[in-house]
Amino acid sequence: MTEANASKPPTRRLPRDQRVATILQMAREVLRERGYEQFLTSELAERCGVSEGTIYKYFATKRDLLIQVAEAWFEEFLTTETPPSVQRPIRDRLFHVIWNNLSSIRRQPTLSRFVLMELRPDPQFRSMRIYEINRRIADKVMQVVRDGIASGELRGDVSLKLVRDMIFGAIEHQTWAYLRGEGDFSVEDSAEGITDVVFCGIAARPKAGAADMETALARIEKVAAKLEGLTPPTSS
Repeated sequence: MTEANASKPPTRRLPRDQRVATILQMAREVLRERGYEQFLTSELAERCGVSEGTIYKYFATKRDLLIQVAEAWFEEFLTTETPPSVQRPIRDRLFHVIWNNLSSIRRQPTLSRFVLMELRPDPQFRSMRIYEINRRIADKVMQVVRDGIASGELRGDVSLKLVRDMIFGAIEHQTWAYLRGEGDFSVEDSAEGITDVVFCGIAARPKAGAADMETALARIEKVAAKLEGLTPPTSS
């Protein structure tokens, strides 16, 4: 053994799970910097310190790699999101979950674009694992709505599917220009606006009680008396 070889540390092979995790983490960084259109597995391999062939040893295609990056991001969102306390008013809880979704898009615009523009139009999207993860994210929002219906704060005669579409459709429209690199948006303002529109539309209408009826009658009588005073007397 030569002196040079003796001084060179032996190459340590990483376990498969650790290698895959490293590639996925680095792929997210490359994706954030380059965008999926300019994403190169050769650059990823260089950053990971492996050959490009090693990348394809673990991932069949570049698309498969990016799908797994998106799946890992969605799973991370599910596990790290702090749910609002069930003791808080429904409107506050609704604002919280809408804010979380907007904030996630704000932090990861490239991944959001990849899912919305590349994966969702795919005819096979509903059979993908990421679709199921996305449904779990949406269900967290809808659980707040279901809790509001159960508590009587929200109307029970509304379509949950329609409410879901309204919420996530509004989120998508609020962020579309930002995802296309054509503008920006305020997470706080957007969350407040969406929450107001949705909550006001599905909030339960309190039934008028006896006191409310008496107040309404008193107002009517007062207005009627005022109108009578303004009406000129008729000639006999």
